[in-house]
Amino acid sequence: MIEVNVKKKIQSFFLNANFSDEGIIAITGKNGSGKSTLLNIIAGVLKPDTGYVKLNGNDITNLAINERDVILVTPESYIPSFKVRKHLVWGAKLRKRKVSDYELKEIVKLLEIPQEDKRVASLSLGNREKVSLATAILAKPKLILVDEAFSNINERENFINTYVNLCKKYEIELIYVTQNIEDTKHSDHHYVMNNGSLHKVF
Repeated sequence: MIEVNVKKKIQSFFLNANFSDEGIIAITGKNGSGKSTLLNIIAGVLKPDTGYVKLNGNDITNLAINERDVILVTPESYIPSFKVRKHLVWGAKLRKRKVSDYELKEIVKLLEIPQEDKRVASLSLGNREKVSLATAILAKPKLILVDEAFSNINERENFINTYVNLCKKYEIELIYVTQNIEDTKHSDHHYVMNNGSLHKVF
C-alpha cells in the first residue's frame, strides 16, 4: 500500500497530490504536468514542502533514498561501464541480497535481456532500459517507480505485461508514468496528472 499526500512548489509550478492505493498504478499526463516531480518525491530525490509518503503503513517521508525500499528507474538509470550481467545483480548486491542463478536466468529470458557479456553503453536505448528495469526487479524492493522507462522498448506491450506479472509474482508494487494511454490497460489503477493535481480514473 502506497499513501501519498504531498504539496510542493517549484518556481511557478505547484504540485498537490493525494492518493492511496496498492498494486500496479499507472499515471498519465502531459509533459510538465508534475508526474516526474511526484515520483521524485516518493523516491526521496525531492522533499515535499508539506505532507507525507507512506509505504505499507510506514512513514518514509524523511528517510534517505537508500533506506526507503523504493527504486526509481528512468531512461538514464543505467551504469554505462558495467557489463550486462554485473549490472543485473548490482542493485541486489547493494541491498546485500543474493540473486540465484535460476532467478537471473528467468529474468533474462522473460524480459529478453541482451547478451550478458556486453557493456551496457554498447546497447540500444531500449535495451539499456530493459537492463535497468531488470536490475530493479532483481533487487526486490517494496516499490518500483518507472518514469517513462518503457518508452524506447521494442515489443513494448508484451514487455510491460511481463514486467507487471513479475512485480506481482515477487510482491513488488509498481507505479509507472507514461504518456501512452494504451499502457494503462496493464495497471490495477489509473491516475491522470493535470497541472500538478492527480485525478483517479479507475
